[in-house]
Amino acid sequence: MNALEAEHPRLRRLRDWLLPLLVGGAALAVYYQTMLPGTGWGDIARFQYVARVWGIPHRFGYPLYIAISRLFGELPVGSLAFRINLMSALFAALAVITVYLLVVLLSGSRVGAVAAALAFAFSRAFWGQAVVAEVYSLNAFLIGAVLLVLLAWHRSRRPALLYLGIGLYALSFGNHMTVVTLVPAVLYLVIATEPRATFRPGRLLALGGLMLLGALQYLYVIIRAHQEPLLNELGPFSWGGWLYWMTRNRFPGQFFGFGLGDQVDRVRIFLELLEKQFYRWGYILGWVGAWELLRSSKQAALPGEERRGTLRGTEPFAFLALAMLGIAVFGMNYGGVTFRIYLIPAYLVFAVFAGCAMGALLDLVRGWPRGLAVAASIGLAVVFLAMPLYPLWQNWNLVDESGNIYYGLVAERFADTAGPDFVLVDSETRYDDLEAILYEAWGEREWYEARWIPPGEIDAWLGRRPVYAWDDGAAYHQRYASEPVPELPGMVRLTGVKDQ
Repeated sequence: MNALEAEHPRLRRLRDWLLPLLVGGAALAVYYQTMLPGTGWGDIARFQYVARVWGIPHRFGYPLYIAISRLFGELPVGSLAFRINLMSALFAALAVITVYLLVVLLSGSRVGAVAAALAFAFSRAFWGQAVVAEVYSLNAFLIGAVLLVLLAWHRSRRPALLYLGIGLYALSFGNHMTVVTLVPAVLYLVIATEPRATFRPGRLLALGGLMLLGALQYLYVIIRAHQEPLLNELGPFSWGGWLYWMTRNRFPGQFFGFGLGDQVDRVRIFLELLEKQFYRWGYILGWVGAWELLRSSKQAALPGEERRGTLRGTEPFAFLALAMLGIAVFGMNYGGVTFRIYLIPAYLVFAVFAGCAMGALLDLVRGWPRGLAVAASIGLAVVFLAMPLYPLWQNWNLVDESGNIYYGLVAERFADTAGPDFVLVDSETRYDDLEAILYEAWGEREWYEARWIPPGEIDAWLGRRPVYAWDDGAAYHQRYASEPVPELPGMVRLTGVKDQ
């Protein structure tokens, strides 16, 4: 603390509020410039319209995401798609702020916090999810917030922070169920921090009640399944079907499909992905920071550290390491193509480790002779703060969706041609186009009479509505007569059953 800050605590408080807002604002400005301007494709388009129809999307239904995106859908700016894309950008910026606050809490270094937060902000996988309508930026924010609040509780022992942290954790289950991987880390910190108080009946009841409230979010899925919304991946409700859907038994081979012999190779891939996110210097700093946090946890607090905010003790390191390990083990043993995105919270923790390393290096040079210490501190600070500029430059063109209007044009052309009462046959190979069209019909034009059907329901609609399909070589085309639609290349209108 310098003399000016000692004399003017308001300046210190202003700095403590302003710096994280500036960091988050800088990330948000970049996300806004590279954000998808409108209609998405595939899952992105689906997440743009799902709240408008109060639907049940794939996987677990995402009740929290749907509720929040419904609120964002009412903003008086741009199209519905733009608003939901903006929601991802905003929560991504908030996740960046949690990285900043975690580094300050753990190391007290604001330079390290700024550099680590922006390095995470501009990492390839996370930035790519910040500019489109998806659940992963909200997931990163919620996980970052849970880590931050529980570590703040560990430091202060204030019960309100414990209940807030567990409440946020319970809430996060309504956005993405991969947060279950944090259970070992959360249980460890709660028990290690206050082992006796944890098992008091009153506390157990309160914590259990918070988890129950989080689980109640899934009443949305049950209620809406009974009401049969336009988008209903669950189908007609039954308790057996719901449990089958929630436990993901319908995705055989995707979960923990790798054997023990594959694990060395999976670890190698994970380490390569870490390096790609943070580049060589960030990768090295991350491991240095993890080691420094572990090493310092076994030392007594140094003079001034408690005032500066540094956390000592084994628990903070073990908590973050368990969180990162749980996310990594699950992600690297998931057989689907999205495993790289599932790792984003692990990248968040690794960015915190890198920030702690920067703080430790700055502390090290402050112990040198005064003139040399000042020069070295300034030099290191400049280097650290310049580091995020490289991923910003390298990744911009890779993630930039600001000029992507292709799917919006496809969807508008289809809607203008087909009209409000169309029936569209599902296609496994044209899922991206299909969801963009459904967004345009249901989300933008509010054509709730339009339908999306599997091939088995074609007969029920022939002669009643215009039935459109992609000429994708699917087997059902052998049964139905069709005519080309000049305005829609690659599509046909089904006109009847072929003569047998």
